[in-house]
Amino acid sequence: VAEAVGIAPSSAHRLLKTLCSCNFAVRAPHRRYGRGPAFFWLGEGSIQTHKTLRKLLGPWLDDITKDLGETSHLVVLEGCSIRFLMSVEANRDFRVTSRAGRLYPAHRTSSGKALLSSLSDDEVFDLYSSYNSTASKEVIGNFDHFRDELRKTREQGFGLNLEESEAGLVSVSSCVKTWTGRQIAAFSVSMPTVRLKMSDTEKIGHRMIEYATKAAMSL
Repeated sequence: VAEAVGIAPSSAHRLLKTLCSCNFAVRAPHRRYGRGPAFFWLGEGSIQTHKTLRKLLGPWLDDITKDLGETSHLVVLEGCSIRFLMSVEANRDFRVTSRAGRLYPAHRTSSGKALLSSLSDDEVFDLYSSYNSTASKEVIGNFDHFRDELRKTREQGFGLNLEESEAGLVSVSSCVKTWTGRQIAAFSVSMPTVRLKMSDTEKIGHRMIEYATKAAMSL
């Protein structure tokens, strides 16, 4: 890469890390790199990308909502934020409503934590350092704490949001990944706080992991 582009090896390494974090490249075994999933979604830019993701992953939301009885969402990472691409609401009076189209700070959401956990600590730090926003300052100013939270998310395989983004709302998310472990999107299930027993979070988390894994295998 360095020779082909005409840059120093260290610069080529940083370039490849950036391309991987944006899904334009994936690192394969034996230190080789290949095209990432973003190449299949270029089309008309992010609009086409989102349309493709809704088509490929959206149907899984019906299964999640039917299975868990709560509102489910399809979410993508956009810089330091997450965007809800679509939602399937639970069929009950007291429920979390659709968040489709909305942006939230990634570090305050379960889906944001799940998506960011697929990046290395250095990649997360570089990502937040490249933005000058309230969210980036909040994360960088207390990065050790956030790093530990992401490590826990990696270990358990799902992210948790216990009223961090909205009062009275909790959510559990798992990341849909490529075969190399890079994030594509996340599935999230959210519910009123009063309906979540802390003893059930692991069970729900494992169900979300199962759905994310099945969805990834279907791509």
